[in-house]
Formats: sequence, structure tokens, C-alpha cells
Amino acid sequence: MRLVPHSNSDGYRVFMEPHEYETMVECASRDRAEIAFRLGAECSLRKKEVLEVTLNKIQKSRSPGVEISFMRVWGKETRKENSKKPRKPWVPNSLREELERYSKRKNIRPSSPLYPKSKGTLQNDIVDARERAAEKTGDDDFLEVTFHDFRRYFATHLFYREGVNIEFIAALGGWEDPDYMKEEYLDPYFDDVIERHLAQKGVLDIENDHQSDFEKVLEKMSDLSNRIDTLERTVATDTGEFESEEVESEESDEDHALEEFL
Repeated sequence: MRLVPHSNSDGYRVFMEPHEYETMVECASRDRAEIAFRLGAECSLRKKEVLEVTLNKIQKSRSPGVEISFMRVWGKETRKENSKKPRKPWVPNSLREELERYSKRKNIRPSSPLYPKSKGTLQNDIVDARERAAEKTGDDDFLEVTFHDFRRYFATHLFYREGVNIEFIAALGGWEDPDYMKEEYLDPYFDDVIERHLAQKGVLDIENDHQSDFEKVLEKMSDLSNRIDTLERTVATDTGEFESEEVESEESDEDHALEEFL
């Protein structure tokens, strides 16, 4: 976890590693808090936007062949307090399914907010979770986490660990200025990010297995292609040997018949 002082106010910008984000989610004492944290970190929703989420605002793409889901959100424009604009955050399938289960458990109608409409309630859930996380891990840096730090996790994780284009991240998260997002929401100084980058550049003399999901898929596809090539060569070789044996057998029969005739 990295704490970076705000340049124009007290407090810190907190940048969490994946296992620290997971700790915050695990330390949520209520399931409503868990879904709120995930909406912040996996959809990049602001605190106020979380309070307006309804199940019927989450829809699968209507584009042919596209299987992912999006959410309809009216959020503020960065650095424009009283201005709003629409955007479509991506909703991971695992989160969409969890929201559906939560709605069913709580008997919440599709048009009703999933989270109680109170910033104070969400703030209390944050305070409770960060205190539990600090106690569980012995790391008091958790006490500095705010809800906005989930948006920092969203941007940093997608950019540095998953390799997503910065313009895409800005569009999904509602940042109209990618340079501002880069300045306030990205931080590369994590051990795993540094190790992976140095290994990719050939600087390290150790093997590095930190791969994005996309890179893992590409590696599996390449491995499968190599296996198919090997199988095709094996089949071609076996078929050639079989045909060769048939030819030799035919020649042997002809020779035998000739000997009998003579």
C-alpha cells in the first residue's frame, strides 16, 4: 500500500495492491458494504453514484456478438462540481451476478436503489471496514482508506497490471482528461509492477510470471496452436509410413506371383 499526500489538502491518496483491496472487501461487515466497495473498485463509481445504482440500469450490450454488461450512470464531470454527463461503466459478470443475488436476498425491486440513500451510511461502512482491516493485518495504513481510493485502485490496476489503454480507462471511469487521471489516480510504484516491467525489458535474471488475464489467454492459445501443429505433423508422418508399407506389400506380392509363374 502506498500513501501519497494530497497536494492541496490534508490526508493521503491511498493506492492499494490487489490483496489489500481484497482485504477491505473481506472486512466489510455487511453485504451492502461489500457490493459498494466492488462498485467503486471494479466499476469506478463515485460515492454518490453508488447510491443511485438500480438493477435495471445494468444491461448486457445490444451490439451483436458482445457479451459484457454496462451500467447507465449520470456522473459529475471531473473538476466541474455542478455539471453532469452520462457514461457507461463496464460491469464484470461476477459483480453483476452478485448484485442480482443481493437484490433477490433483500427483495429489492429492479427499479429501487441497491444501497441505502445515505452518504453517512456508506462512510460508516468504510470506517468500519478499514478499522477491521487494520486490526486484522496490523497495518494502520488501512485507516487512511477513503471510498475514492477504490477509484484509484480501478485505474492503477487496469493500467499497470492489466495493460488497458489509458483512454479506455478514462472513458469507463468518467475522467474527461486522461492527463488529470494519470496525475491523480495512477501510481506505478508497486513491487509486482516494477518486477514485471523490469523482467519484460530483460533487466532481471529471474523468471517473471506476473501476467494479465489477456496475456495468459494469448499464451494458452499459442500453446494450443503449437500442440495442433505437432499433432498434424505426427498424423502426416504416420499416414506416410502406412502408405509406404502398403506399397511395399503390393510389390512383394507381385514378386511372389512372378516367381510362381516362372
